[in-house]
Amino acid sequence: MAFLQWILKNFGLFFGPVFLVYFFLMIRRLIILFDILRHVPVRIGFSSLLTGSNEALFFLDPLFARLATAAAGHGRSVDALIDVIWTEVDCHVSVHFTALHGYVNTLILIGFAGTIFGSIGAFNEMFQGLAGGQEASVVFAASWNNGLATALYTSLGAAVMGGLTVTLLCSRCLTIRAKRLDILVGLKISEIIEEKKTCVDVADKGSMYLQEPRIREKIFLPISSSSSWFFP
Repeated sequence: MAFLQWILKNFGLFFGPVFLVYFFLMIRRLIILFDILRHVPVRIGFSSLLTGSNEALFFLDPLFARLATAAAGHGRSVDALIDVIWTEVDCHVSVHFTALHGYVNTLILIGFAGTIFGSIGAFNEMFQGLAGGQEASVVFAASWNNGLATALYTSLGAAVMGGLTVTLLCSRCLTIRAKRLDILVGLKISEIIEEKKTCVDVADKGSMYLQEPRIREKIFLPISSSSSWFFP
């Protein structure tokens, strides 16, 4: 409760709730991204290339199953399903990165607007106090309480929140794991298609060997009448 009162007092009745809402939205997006990407390995080695049991691709299992069925039956929907898989990856990962970048850019503009608004209020209070003949300490205290705190704290809050978010996005926690997720999805798609093609080729060869052998028909030529003198 004391934290909320401090936010409202120093950030203002408008910018304080705005910063709290943005802080909540950014933390929510970061938690969602971390929950999706926490199973993605940072370094891809030989063991990580085996994507069959990778927990990072759990949200794509239904689409992978449909892709396997389509690839086994030589369906024309294989390309469409691959596009759907990449679209699903964008919906689960890329959309959160885009939202976080939008929050950071908007938060910087809100901090700049708070700086201008607070400076106007502070200078207005300062000039009114000086015109009324008040002491410098009283004028400074009044200007701090009526705009200078909002001007400074909004700039500082926007810089800190935006900087922390950008740092997390550019660190190994999120951005690198998102790139590794794209690699794993591509490997999984190629594994499914190659596996099903191999199974179909083996089945075709087996059925060819199981077919009954063709027996060549004997051709009997007619005996000409000129050869009848050999027989009595």
